[in-house]
Amino acid sequence: MRNTILLILLMSVLFACSDDDNGGFDVEINEDMFSFTPTEGGAIMRYNLADRRVNKVSVEYTDEFGESVYKIADYSVDTLLLDGFNQAHTEIPVKVAFLDKNENASKALHFTFDTRPSSLYTFFDEVAVNPYWNGFQLVFNLEGRAEGSASVYFVGTNPTTKERDTLFLENFLLEAGPNVKAFSMTDSQIQDSYTVVVTTEDNRQRIVRKQVWNDVVGAKRVLIPNANFELLDPFHKIITEPYSTADWRRPGALGAEYLFDGDVKGTRAAEYFKAGNATPPFTFLAGPNALNREGNECYFVLDIKEPAIVGELRFYMRIKDGYAVNSQFDNDYFTKLPCNIQVYAWTGEGDYDPVTNSGTNDDWEHIGSFEQDPNATLIDRWYINPTNNQVDEVKTIAALNAVGPYYISIALPFEDKEYRFFKLEFRETYVDLYNPSYNHNNNNNVTFHELEVYGQK
Repeated sequence: MRNTILLILLMSVLFACSDDDNGGFDVEINEDMFSFTPTEGGAIMRYNLADRRVNKVSVEYTDEFGESVYKIADYSVDTLLLDGFNQAHTEIPVKVAFLDKNENASKALHFTFDTRPSSLYTFFDEVAVNPYWNGFQLVFNLEGRAEGSASVYFVGTNPTTKERDTLFLENFLLEAGPNVKAFSMTDSQIQDSYTVVVTTEDNRQRIVRKQVWNDVVGAKRVLIPNANFELLDPFHKIITEPYSTADWRRPGALGAEYLFDGDVKGTRAAEYFKAGNATPPFTFLAGPNALNREGNECYFVLDIKEPAIVGELRFYMRIKDGYAVNSQFDNDYFTKLPCNIQVYAWTGEGDYDPVTNSGTNDDWEHIGSFEQDPNATLIDRWYINPTNNQVDEVKTIAALNAVGPYYISIALPFEDKEYRFFKLEFRETYVDLYNPSYNHNNNNNVTFHELEVYGQK
């Protein structure tokens, strides 16, 4: 009797093991219903559900890290991504079954699939670490499905210990298509050459690959004197008014020439601070309809007079003063500051001329941009004092000297190309988050205070 009971138990175990593959959901399942296509970091399983009783599809396999993976897809789709791989693999075993609405499984089928290298792995086959202005840049072009992230480090001086150390710069998500990540060092970290370390990490922060580049030579970048620069106005949008005391709310002092006078904060205007009067800004203002939008083509062309290898454009703001509001800014200055700037370089034949040689879109190469949501939170905007996360407002020259300057920096690719003419498209300005009906930009004006260009020494 005792032996009989043991035999029955043993047979039950055997049948239970067999049921793992046979299942309790009696539905047709065969090899023709499934196909597997390698993709970056895994494979795409495609399936065909012919029976309406099938509610889900389940798969089980082991990923590259030796971890068991169990995935489920429902009847509303016909594909499932089998991921968890970085290097190329062949014949990865996978078990597939159908599930009914009560989670009962059908008979299981066994397949194998192949994978292609993931973007986290092939990134190092694509990336080049090249010189950049006072630093270095990563240039890469990823194809297919991109996932995970990359982290960039360099060997420099630890600001706390003052010792040589590996210092973190940035972690960024990998995206398909051409990309450039440029890093300019602060003055204290500028070196003749750099040791660069890059790692890639999956979505669980596991390091996939790591590589070190030694002796990456940076390019020296200096301010190009701008006294002779000119901002061309092919659509006649620049407001030009001389300084005037005739109207306390409209002091004039507007024109493109103020973009190149070396005043990056509004120091010249501070000499005219006076209670009850709007301060003459000595600044640039364009409009109405100075924003490049659908149905309203508009741009300006910066002429730096001599071709140069240019690495950065800076657009400064005028520090707000606490005196009367200038009526020419429609109650508010900050809603005229740009938050979307597109920069193009002239590649057409001859010199650009707004009348005789304005060219076509094909004559301009897009080389840089700055983009931020017009409704971005206040502390994220470029004109905010990062120390107190507030807008500066000054009433004395001493107060002005103690803050800023604030500017948009548009880094350009480091290339052995010289340009003289740059098309500037201003597409958006900021929205006042608290009183947009009063502090508005209904005329689509744009302003900034100083324009600097940095290039090769």
